[in-house]
Amino acid sequence: MPVRSKAHAREHQQDALAAAQSLWRHLDFNKLWLGQGISSIGSQVTLLALPLTAVLYLHASTGQVGLLSAAGLIAYSGPSLLFGVLADRVRRRPLMIAADMGRMAVIGLIPVLAWTHSLTMAVMYAVALIQGCLTVVFDVAYRSYLPGLIGKDALLAGNSKLQGTASVAQVAGPGVAGALMDLLGAPFALLVDAGSFVASWGSLLWIRTPEPAPERKPTSQQRGVRTVISEVREGLSFIYRSPVLRAVAGSGGIFNFFSQLQITLFLVYAPRVKDISAGGIGLIFVCLGLGGVAASFVVTRHITRFGYGPMLLTGYALGAAMVLCIGLVPGSGTAATAIFTVVYFICGYGLVIATTAMTTLRQLVTPESLQGRVNASFRFAVMAPMPFSALLAGLLGEQFGLRPALFICSAGMPLSVIWICLSPTRKVHAAEEIAPPDPEPEPAGEPELA
Repeated sequence: MPVRSKAHAREHQQDALAAAQSLWRHLDFNKLWLGQGISSIGSQVTLLALPLTAVLYLHASTGQVGLLSAAGLIAYSGPSLLFGVLADRVRRRPLMIAADMGRMAVIGLIPVLAWTHSLTMAVMYAVALIQGCLTVVFDVAYRSYLPGLIGKDALLAGNSKLQGTASVAQVAGPGVAGALMDLLGAPFALLVDAGSFVASWGSLLWIRTPEPAPERKPTSQQRGVRTVISEVREGLSFIYRSPVLRAVAGSGGIFNFFSQLQITLFLVYAPRVKDISAGGIGLIFVCLGLGGVAASFVVTRHITRFGYGPMLLTGYALGAAMVLCIGLVPGSGTAATAIFTVVYFICGYGLVIATTAMTTLRQLVTPESLQGRVNASFRFAVMAPMPFSALLAGLLGEQFGLRPALFICSAGMPLSVIWICLSPTRKVHAAEEIAPPDPEPEPAGEPELA
C-alpha cells in the first residue's frame, strides 16, 4: 500500500476542505440535510414514545416490551439484504419518498387507534415491524443516493454534516419526547414523528438534481429467486473479497454487538445499582450526543490529515476504552452521574469519528451499481446481531449480576480494535489506496442464454 508524501497529503486535505465549503452552496444537498435533520428528531421521539406507549398506555410486560424492540430491529437480520437489491434496481429517491410515506402512515395509525380505544399490542408489534423495515429501506437507499447527489469528492464532508445532525437530534430528541409525552400522552406524541416524515418527504420532492436510471441487467437474465440470491451474494462478496472492507464490517459488527449489550445492561444498572434518576440517565445520553456533535466539527479535518484507517482505529479505541470504564465508575447518585457524562461524551466523540470514516470509505470504494447491495450488506454485518445481543444482555444480567455482566461485555469491546490493528485498514490514508477486490469467479455449469 503506497505511502503518501506530505505534499500529496496537503493537496488531498485542501481538496477535501474545498469540497466541504462547496456543500454550503449545494442547494439540493441542503434540502436533503434539512429534511433529514427534522426526521431525525422525530425518530428520536418515536424511540422513546413507542415503548412507553406500550408500558404506560397498554400496561405491557417486560417480555412484551422486549418483543416490541426485537420487532423493530429484525429487518437488519436478513431482509436488509433484499432491500439492497431493490435499491440497486430502481431509482433511489422515489424509493426514499415511498418509505417516508409508509412510515408516516404506520406511525400515524397509533394515535388514531389510541383515540378510538382500539390500540392493542398486536397492532404495536405490526407497526414496529413495518416501521423497522421501511426505515432500513430508507437508510439503504439514502446512503446509496448520496454519492450520486454530491459527488465522491464531497462525501466525507457530507457524511460529517449528516452524522453531526443525527447527534444533534440525539441531544434534542429525548427532551422533546419527554415534553410531548407529558403534554399529549405517549401515543399522541408519535404524531410529531409522523409529521417529521412529511418534512423529509417534502425535502426529497424539492430536490431538482436528476437521478440517472440504474444499470439494467441484460434482458437474457431471468429475474427470479435465483437472480435475487445472486445479486445479494454480489454485495456480500464485494465486502468479503476486500481485506479492508471485510475488516471494517467485522470490527463494526463486533463493536455494535458488545455496545448493545452494554446499553441494555446500563439502563438497568444505572438506576438499580448506581441510584441514578431517570433525569440523570437522560442527561448521560444527551452527553453521548454532544460528544458526537463535537466530533462532527473536526472529523473532516482529522480524516483528511491523518487518514481513514488511523481515525477509524482511534474512534473505536476511544469508544472501547470508555465502555471498559463503565463498570469501574465509583460512587452513586450525582457523583456517578457526573463521571458517566464525561465517559459517554468521549464515547460519542469516538463513535462519530469511526462511523463517518467507515461510511465514507465504504461509499468511496463501492461502484455505483453496487451501492445499495454493499450498503445493505454492511448494515447486515453491523446490525444483524443487535436483537440477539439485547436478549443475551438480559440472560447475562440474571445469571451473573449487572456489574459482572458489564465487565463481560466490556472485555469483548477491544476485539473490534484488535481486528482493525491486524488488518491492512490501519494503514489506509485515502480511498484510492485500496485495491479493488479480485473479480468474483463466474459460476460454472450455467450456459448463457442465447
